[in-house]
Amino acid sequence: MSICFNFARRINSPTNLRNITSASTSVIFPNATIQQRNFSAAKAKKKKDEEPTISYQERKAAAKKIRTERFQAKQERLERLKTRRDNSPKDVKKTLFRSWYDNELKYHAYLVQQAKKEGKPWKIRVAAMVERLPVVTPDMPDWEEDYEMLRAYLDTYGRELPDAFMPPDKPEDHIVPTDEELLAGLPFTPAPRETEHDESGNVKTLDRRLKERVYLTVRACEGNKNGPRWTLPSVIPENDETLLQAAQRAVSVAAGDDLVLWCPGNAPMAVNFRQYNKNLPEDFRQNYYGEKILYYRVQHDSGDIDESVCLKNGAKDYAWLTREEVVEVVGKERGDHQAKFFHYIL
Repeated sequence: MSICFNFARRINSPTNLRNITSASTSVIFPNATIQQRNFSAAKAKKKKDEEPTISYQERKAAAKKIRTERFQAKQERLERLKTRRDNSPKDVKKTLFRSWYDNELKYHAYLVQQAKKEGKPWKIRVAAMVERLPVVTPDMPDWEEDYEMLRAYLDTYGRELPDAFMPPDKPEDHIVPTDEELLAGLPFTPAPRETEHDESGNVKTLDRRLKERVYLTVRACEGNKNGPRWTLPSVIPENDETLLQAAQRAVSVAAGDDLVLWCPGNAPMAVNFRQYNKNLPEDFRQNYYGEKILYYRVQHDSGDIDESVCLKNGAKDYAWLTREEVVEVVGKERGDHQAKFFHYIL
């Protein structure tokens, strides 16, 4: 113990510590070897097999090559898809509708803002779209007629089964009658699909355009400075009636009480804004900024128009028109903007 203690005391002396520190690599003690730690950062040795660094232009060219290969693969896939997918434009009607509808909403918001600035209220008007549903089925297109003929031919021959399961074959079993032959074999005479009013052009009757929907339209002024124009029956609602009752009253005022209607709901189908022109009569405007017109869809059930009542209540004329005919007459009188509105709501 004394030897070890004396040896440690000699090492801890300042002189011996300086001698040990200045040693080249190591100091050998009786029982151990102490390695001096080299604190200087050694330079990293390069690996013999390390590849040389590529330049910026080479990396750029490699990335461009990858993009080109991906683009070519995408184009090849699109070419393969042409054989099993239609490449016609998608959402054409939806895009056309949104292009009109979005601008319409902006215009309505602008009118509401202008009415608030002037401090004027809106007058409420209720209009009724009286609709007569198609009486007969519409004409089938050519491709559908061809399909029905092929379907009838296949149903006539059926499947080929063994002779033991099949009755004796007869020539008349494989005859596919045409439409004319079927109509000739009926015990009654079917009504014509085209009526005499379609040929004469009479628009004041329900017995026209049986394959399409027709709507009741009246020719009235409604404060228009340019005189009467074609529109739908409408009234200003009273304080003691609902909006649906106002729509029913609009039909009664325009067509009489003989027309029986079916009303599918209490909510309006559409709304349109009409800004009053300053040239309109003062008793018609009544310090209102304009009208909010609420449209109700009602369906014709039975009855017809009383022409005397229609003319007595201020209407100059009336007609049962299809959607295309309504759009045409409105476009001539009020422009394409209002014509599109009636095209989408009818």
